[in-house]
Amino acid sequence: MYGIDSKPYGISYEDWTIKFWQWLLSIPVPRNPAVDQTGEFCQEKQGNDPVFFLVFSGSGGASRTCDVPAGKAILVPINVVECSLVEIPGATEEELHTCATEDESSNPGLFLSVDGKEFKELDKYRIHSRIFNFTLPEDPWLAGEPGPSSAVSDGYWVILEPLPPGKHEINFKASLTDPTTGILFYSDDLKYVVNVS
Repeated sequence: MYGIDSKPYGISYEDWTIKFWQWLLSIPVPRNPAVDQTGEFCQEKQGNDPVFFLVFSGSGGASRTCDVPAGKAILVPINVVECSLVEIPGATEEELHTCATEDESSNPGLFLSVDGKEFKELDKYRIHSRIFNFTLPEDPWLAGEPGPSSAVSDGYWVILEPLPPGKHEINFKASLTDPTTGILFYSDDLKYVVNVS
């Protein structure tokens, strides 16, 4: 995988995470990959970028099969959050940063394996973004009025170098626990069968 301080294809990890949110938040619910349980919509609006975006489910997990063009790197959002003016109307930029930081500081559980090989030290791959703009479509995944808004992101991201042609299995898991009570308030378990060709 690409090092956290590297610039895959000339773009920083932070900027790739912003591109991810701008992409995901622009896709209406009926075809949004985050609500897709099978991988049917995994190629939705992926475009010509050299990095292919995998997606969390936010609903406990999913098992997806997805075709990925050969030669593309793969971004994995292991445990991530965005805090936006859609969810917190009238928030200051500082409040958005605080929201994102507190969420991802809640004893994160992190797991990533590719073809059975587990990646270690994922806690080093935390990225907190600057504030960025995005646009919600009609029937948005993020419940709110269609149109422009702003957000801040935080979380743990990995960009895998292009996988060789063939079938691969990518599994990533996330959990967040209240630091005070120890109560689990978020968990997700994603299994991707990726066909690279």
